[in-house]
Amino acid sequence: MRKIYFYLPILLLFSIFQNSYGQRKLNLELYGGPQKSFNKAIEFPQNSDLKVSTPLDYHVGANLLYRIKGPWQLSLQAEALRNSRMTTWYPNFPDANPQIKGRSSELLGNYSIGARYNWEKEKYALFAQPSVGFTVNNYSEMILNDSNYFVGYSPKQTAIVGNVRLEGGIKLYTPRKNYVVFGARFQQSIGQLNTNGFYNPSTNLRIEDKRRGSYAGLFMGYGINFGNKASREQFRSNRPDRKDEKRDLAWKSGPYVMVSGFLRFRPKSEREPNLEFSHISGGSIFAAGYRFNALSVETGYSRFNTFTNISVAGTNVNSNLANNFLVTAIPLTFKYDFQVGDKNRLRFGPTFSAFYTLGTNGERLREGGYGGTGPDGEFDLTYNTNPSDPKGAIFFNAGIFAEVPIFNSSLLNFKVSQNFGSPDVGLLDVTGEVNGQPVNFESSGTLNGFMLELGYKLPLNVLFKK
Repeated sequence: MRKIYFYLPILLLFSIFQNSYGQRKLNLELYGGPQKSFNKAIEFPQNSDLKVSTPLDYHVGANLLYRIKGPWQLSLQAEALRNSRMTTWYPNFPDANPQIKGRSSELLGNYSIGARYNWEKEKYALFAQPSVGFTVNNYSEMILNDSNYFVGYSPKQTAIVGNVRLEGGIKLYTPRKNYVVFGARFQQSIGQLNTNGFYNPSTNLRIEDKRRGSYAGLFMGYGINFGNKASREQFRSNRPDRKDEKRDLAWKSGPYVMVSGFLRFRPKSEREPNLEFSHISGGSIFAAGYRFNALSVETGYSRFNTFTNISVAGTNVNSNLANNFLVTAIPLTFKYDFQVGDKNRLRFGPTFSAFYTLGTNGERLREGGYGGTGPDGEFDLTYNTNPSDPKGAIFFNAGIFAEVPIFNSSLLNFKVSQNFGSPDVGLLDVTGEVNGQPVNFESSGTLNGFMLELGYKLPLNVLFKK
């Protein structure tokens, strides 16, 4: 029965697509953006040194639009929304520093049908769209034993509530009558989803997070006009000229957006010996920038996955903890490029970045112990997070980059660089015994290291050419 929620929308969309494609009435929007969910968290007992909040998160989706008559369109929408809970612990309360944060997330599905009204202009259109639908959450509940300790999860269950939605925005048309869309959306759900709970038996702390699936969000996306047959035929006839024109536009000065992924090869002091990939961790960067002739300036949001390494000098104790954590930061990057040849095929140059750290997620989970026997004897260690937050610290990156065209309208960005000047992150207090001798020390990691980065860059000149 649960599969009907997956197959029914697909069959309905396919039927509409088949009947409307030839009539040039069909548009498809793909979108995403930030959103703020409206949750209510209750703590038992009340703890003044603990704060539970709902952080900003994201939603992504697709909107199929069928032209009914004049300015009216029928909307069939499906989206995924990530709903999160942030728990912040203040170990030195009432002092607000340091802070230790933990985050948990779930994915909700929203499905709706609505009507969109468009106010059409020559190069843009304004729109408003009310909708009704339902929210679906597939979940498992924690199972506790008689001592209130976690022993597993229940089989998957499904919670469904109704919702009403309202959104509005603006569409900016491209020469082919496709469009870039910007908008705002509000959803009010009717009824309660399952309660999302958390329980810590060592402190007897219980948190109940009540959610309806309601949220407010901003979005941007791209709309595809499937019925623009005349424009497509003209586009095909002018394809050779368009190819050169798009590459020229992508190569020129102007605004752009870019998404990158990277591998960071951590310093030798943070590696676990004889473990092939222990020194490699990943991350991502989402950026927007502007190119002024040969100089580019960009900023955005970056995420670094990292570990803490624990080692004891003169012993076989040297390993990375299994639970990694996340450091987020805002980059400010400067690039200067030199063009190779005159055919817009390659440019390269130096790059320099400063990163302002926003904080860490996941440190609170990094508590435990480990032990064993090795060539240098026996060890038994316990580690606990030392409340430390690198928020506000600045570190740097320098290297070289290269760009080559792809799909004529965009660029691939390759970057080789080095992080340096990083603050200590993931600070741990380590106690225990090594060969019968007591040990007590601090261990931490950094964000330093050699980096290999690959990015996709979309110059906005191509979308908004005059």
